[in-house]
Amino acid sequence: MENPNSAQEGFFPGNSSAAADVGAEVGAEVVLHQERLSITTRRVPVEKVRFTKRIVTTTRTIEVPVRVEQLVVTHEPLSDEFPVTDGEIPPELVIVLHEEVPEVTLRVVPVERVSVALRTVTRDETVVAELATEVVDVTRT
Repeated sequence: MENPNSAQEGFFPGNSSAAADVGAEVGAEVVLHQERLSITTRRVPVEKVRFTKRIVTTTRTIEVPVRVEQLVVTHEPLSDEFPVTDGEIPPELVIVLHEEVPEVTLRVVPVERVSVALRTVTRDETVVAELATEVVDVTRT
């Protein structure tokens, strides 16, 4: 099979004996290089997040109905229905009055459960880099 790169029949680059047989000159070789871009990722710390809880105090105003005992004195005219007795009347009558007072009791009850999770989100970032490639310039003089 013929070499499509050969200009003359029987010429093979790199084979000086074949080139000498045909009467051609031996050429020079140049290895061309090219930069290749290799991109990897690494994990770096970005920020520190602290998870704490605190107590917030609020003031609530609530109206609570309370009952109070009051002494009521009723004056009635004398009648035959209730005859007056000459019994002893105590010099002083003591009655204890009562009232309701609000009692405040505080207790702590669970109201909410909060959980924290960590998730990884993938996003695309554009990387721009200039790559150099070697080329061969041939000039005739």
